[in-house]
Amino acid sequence: MQRRGFLKFALGGTVGLVASPAIWTTLYDLAYWTQNWGWIPRLQNGEDQSVATVSKLDGTPLKVRVNGGRVIRASGNKENEFSKGGLTPLAASEAQLLYCESRVKRPLKRGPDGGYAYIDWSEAERILKEKTKDAQGSLAFLTADASSSLNDVYSAFTAENGSQDFFFMPSDEQAANHAWRAMGGMGKIGYDIANSDCILSVGANFLDSWGTVAHNRAVFDETHPTDGSEAGQAIYYAGAMQNNTAAVADAWIPVKPGTEEIFLLGILGELAKNSLLVDPAISGLSAQYSPEAAAKACGCTAKQLENVVSALKNASRPLVFAGTAEGQSLGSGVHMLAIAINYMLGRINQDGGLVNLPEQAPLLPSAQSTADILERNFIAFCRQVADGSLAAPKLLFINDANPVYALSPNAKVQECFAKIAYKICFAAHWSETCAECDLVLPIAHGLERFDDVFTPYGSGSINWTLAKPVTEPHYQARPLGELIIALADELGLDLGVSDIPSLLEMRANALGADFQEYLESGATYQEANSAFTLPVISLMPLLTKKAPAKAPEFALHVYTNAAAGNPSTGIPPYANRAIADYQLQEGLCVAQMNKATAEKLGLADKTKAFVETQNGRMPVLVKLYEGIMPDTAAVMAGLGHTEFDRFSVNKGNNILQYTQIDMEAGSDLPVWSGAAKVVKG
Repeated sequence: MQRRGFLKFALGGTVGLVASPAIWTTLYDLAYWTQNWGWIPRLQNGEDQSVATVSKLDGTPLKVRVNGGRVIRASGNKENEFSKGGLTPLAASEAQLLYCESRVKRPLKRGPDGGYAYIDWSEAERILKEKTKDAQGSLAFLTADASSSLNDVYSAFTAENGSQDFFFMPSDEQAANHAWRAMGGMGKIGYDIANSDCILSVGANFLDSWGTVAHNRAVFDETHPTDGSEAGQAIYYAGAMQNNTAAVADAWIPVKPGTEEIFLLGILGELAKNSLLVDPAISGLSAQYSPEAAAKACGCTAKQLENVVSALKNASRPLVFAGTAEGQSLGSGVHMLAIAINYMLGRINQDGGLVNLPEQAPLLPSAQSTADILERNFIAFCRQVADGSLAAPKLLFINDANPVYALSPNAKVQECFAKIAYKICFAAHWSETCAECDLVLPIAHGLERFDDVFTPYGSGSINWTLAKPVTEPHYQARPLGELIIALADELGLDLGVSDIPSLLEMRANALGADFQEYLESGATYQEANSAFTLPVISLMPLLTKKAPAKAPEFALHVYTNAAAGNPSTGIPPYANRAIADYQLQEGLCVAQMNKATAEKLGLADKTKAFVETQNGRMPVLVKLYEGIMPDTAAVMAGLGHTEFDRFSVNKGNNILQYTQIDMEAGSDLPVWSGAAKVVKG
């Protein structure tokens, strides 16, 4: 490409670094690895540095040790007020994943025989430009990262090519924001966990795998002193399994998968008694489930449900929210009920409650708002393309997402892909989705590029942390944001930004933050929720929801182990030690269940069996664990990879391929079903 020249990015330079002296100044310490002057004092192994940045895997602020340009270790940033030094297993894996053998090292092109061959970047550039021009606006773009300001570049590029088909991967955030806006909420839904004194979490493992985990753990540490004094925050967890959040909660309330709405209706009904805030129709809806009826349907006791209601009523700043693992959304109904309960408690736009996070205007003229993007449904898109009710785009861009692995066959991802003429995957690591694409281009890892984490889902306030390159891109990886800006230039499209550092400075200016200060320090900008605007919450959308389904006779609970990576990373090499024998044994995924359930099914500990759903039979090994409620089996997601590397493949099966997806009436959002059977092997 002539005018901009993609190759300027090949050795890790970015336009921002080349063009902006201010950025060179702010990254002075990092510049050592670009210098060869003999008078610079060095340790035997090279200059030793500690650089503040943020994990692009889960938004955890980091301190990264760099020696002679080589990343040695990622650890928590104790100087960061948002995380207070907290470190998650996924963020800790950043250094290993940087050098992992699953990295895509050079551009790969699929040949006529279906195999892949290395090509050079000049050939990749030619194909990229040619295919985009040939698509003539028939372009779709999928990304896995909903918290990056770079989405403004990607969505603006999609729009400038004449398309609005820009998608995030399916998530809880999509369903929660749909419910929030349908009921009158403005901006983005927020959960002020830090200021709540009593939390009811339904299914959201917020101390391990949901929301801003490092921040949530820091809040837990502050509110739960170790000196024996009284805790400043009560936690109630309702779900099928005693997970890490349930284990430290004041109470675990067993709730069978698929009955979360019934549980929340039982709570709403109790709160509705003698309340002036409730419409008679809502009273009629919630009256279907007395505490006894709701408890019976869910698998808990009426006393447990009543205790939760009492705790919420007696708390000064209660907060209720719902969630799932691996973005396996329950649809908007469960979130509507959680919103209604917070409303009944007077907890909308209050400290420690559900809050309106102000929606930030797009940074670029053609960029699409986050709210609009969240209203688009990638699963519905795939199903419509697959069945022919929607014309397939000519070209699909995929940014580090892995829908082929992460989404069940009901999503019809592969049938959709088969109808798309050309698919380009931009990926740091080789994945199952890469293996279905025509062109695979290596992109910079999170520690090799400029990026940011802007108010990730689960936040209770506007927050922003800058990511910066702590080392040059390895192999032939290139920063995708710069690549897309360069491609736009070559196609004669003006996105309104010259490089990614300039875009991130726009974000800083929009927030009123000092870009240079936050770039240097690695601090997280936090905006106080000082001027609440009370939205007019309407409970009417609840009345249009269909009655909650009855509990399945036997339920499958899918959970995650944060150490085992995510669909876009595979299993980090060190995480093999974190996969215990109660998750994987004898090469089989383990189905955990309590002893009574196993005996009812004629099974015993360490016996082989099958988990059966509408999508097939998956072999498992039974493991007894009394932290699983009756008539339920728990299976860990994150296993069963067929791609990535030797640390990820040949380890059990992918339970996500056996889960079932239905579409929620009214919203057409995906709802994962928990119905299953376990039979003898």
